[in-house]
Amino acid sequence: MNNLTYQFYRYRWLNFPALLLVTLLQRTPVLRTLVTTEFVLSSTASTVLKGVFSGVAALGAVQTVAGATEIDPAPESAENPASAEVGVEFQAAVAITGAPAVAASYEITGDIPPGITISGLSGDTVNAQALAFTGTPTAAGEYVMSIRAWRGQNKTELGGTPTFTYTINVTAAADEPPTITTQPAPQTVSVGASVSFSVEAAGDPAPTFQWQKDGADIGGATSATFTIASATLADVGAYAVVVTNAGGSVTSTGAMLTVEQVAAEFEITGQPNNSQAASGASLQLTVGATGDNLEYQWFKYPNGQGDPVAVSGATGATLMFPSLAFSNAGVYFARVASGATTLDSDPAIVTVTGGESRLSNLSTRGVIAPGGILTPGFALAGTGSKSLVIRAVGPQLGVFGVPGAMADTTLDIIPFGSGDPLISNDNWNDSANVADLRTTSGSLGAFGLEESSLDAAVLADLPLPNSQGNRSYTVSIRSSDAAVGGAALAEVYDTDGLDGTVKLINLSVRGQSGVGAEALTPGFVIAGNGVKEVLVRVIGPELATFGVSGTMVDPKLEVIPLGQSVVIAENDDWGGTSELTAAFASSGAFTLSDTTSKDAALVLALPPGGYTVRVSGADGGTGEVLVEVYDLD
Repeated sequence: MNNLTYQFYRYRWLNFPALLLVTLLQRTPVLRTLVTTEFVLSSTASTVLKGVFSGVAALGAVQTVAGATEIDPAPESAENPASAEVGVEFQAAVAITGAPAVAASYEITGDIPPGITISGLSGDTVNAQALAFTGTPTAAGEYVMSIRAWRGQNKTELGGTPTFTYTINVTAAADEPPTITTQPAPQTVSVGASVSFSVEAAGDPAPTFQWQKDGADIGGATSATFTIASATLADVGAYAVVVTNAGGSVTSTGAMLTVEQVAAEFEITGQPNNSQAASGASLQLTVGATGDNLEYQWFKYPNGQGDPVAVSGATGATLMFPSLAFSNAGVYFARVASGATTLDSDPAIVTVTGGESRLSNLSTRGVIAPGGILTPGFALAGTGSKSLVIRAVGPQLGVFGVPGAMADTTLDIIPFGSGDPLISNDNWNDSANVADLRTTSGSLGAFGLEESSLDAAVLADLPLPNSQGNRSYTVSIRSSDAAVGGAALAEVYDTDGLDGTVKLINLSVRGQSGVGAEALTPGFVIAGNGVKEVLVRVIGPELATFGVSGTMVDPKLEVIPLGQSVVIAENDDWGGTSELTAAFASSGAFTLSDTTSKDAALVLALPPGGYTVRVSGADGGTGEVLVEVYDLD
């Protein structure tokens, strides 16, 4: 009896849909099955398989193994092991079939590739008629799994033998040569002015940088940005950067630096000061300058936008506010011109008292090492409960083009002083209140998350006081796979606005801060219309007294309005001042034991809007830091 006749007699008692499925299996080379004498793929199973295969992107993506009492094709054949690549989406399906019953559960042991999941896997068991493998591998290697099937769920009734082997070989991702996405731009500055050239590049692995002037390497200029603190005529030339990784190198276009000699008599002699007044009161900013035929124009930096906006009619040395309004709050500067030469004053902050404002949002982006964590935290004032949206975004960053984005984030919300999470989440779309989470996040201005993304997020009411008798919480953010690190964004949103009876009074984040794209970059938002006085700290050396290792030796902090590049406030060493010492005490911030330490801190009155705290090592160093923002009102 030939094989075709045997197959006909073997399945002639099946109903029509099952027979049709067998025919499809025979005609589809990529769909092969494991066969034992104890199981059969019935018409019901065909429906299940259809759903599984649809979930892993149709029959064309299916990887299976086949045989009677032994594997066919055998291990090491063209179809077993299956092939996958690090960073490339993998989809496969496996089923064990035979006679006379449908498999209802499976046991899977062995090694599953990191980044790949088996739908419905609990421990070593899957209750289903077929196995669906999906995900993006994160580590190369040979991963061998043993698969057994049973007639009943949870490995009961008939079955359990024989054991079949399914192997997935994961190869390392190919190196991606660097490409320059944004070229350095030519610049013209005056003698003594600061100038920076920057480049944006992509590649895998992450590229390195070497800046050149007129074709010669510049010593120590090895980051994506090259800055000349005070330009001289000797700095005139063409600046380019060589971008390199294992896949090759590419050189940017040359950006010409022109340095103009400014007449000694033209200079700004008096800077405008930060100023504050009540709503309806008068206020003025003044700039002092010397030179011939001086012309003035005042500008305002709009929060969240890149370009300053000229203030209509403000063309004198003094900017007047006869009756100060909340809308006048912001950051201003004066541009002074003498002929074709211009000078910009320092920025000056205008704030308005008499309104209401609150801290409403914390966000921070950092790079988490394999096995590491990012730990934002917050403190609340009030009693009852506080509704917050808390997110740990990783995969969505990759959609936005952020290099090295974490593939699968998870978060735990832990009462301060406790080791047990109050709330945990791995995948945001698994939240019980996912519809409310999606709607509330959108109303707060949070960017949307893709439905199938592996980002983590919750919408939760947190009790006050909490289980530890305090009003503080820590958010622990890490990779679902401890062997994999990557860039992640932590966010905490106040859903109640100004009307809530409970408010955020402290925002903080602790993590590793590097250079360039690996620097810790926390931000915060002030909601409302009135001035908000805050204490901002970047703690490095003091962390060592709490047993933290690898701290940043000399941290520096800079405060920058959202969407801007101008630094409106900065501090390197806090200096042990009485103003800061008093602010520590009134806010509840822990005391710095050494008044000469190189930790950074400042007190600042700010108008509503978003702000970024830029963290860097004053000596170029990196390390563990704690960034804190306290409400002093």
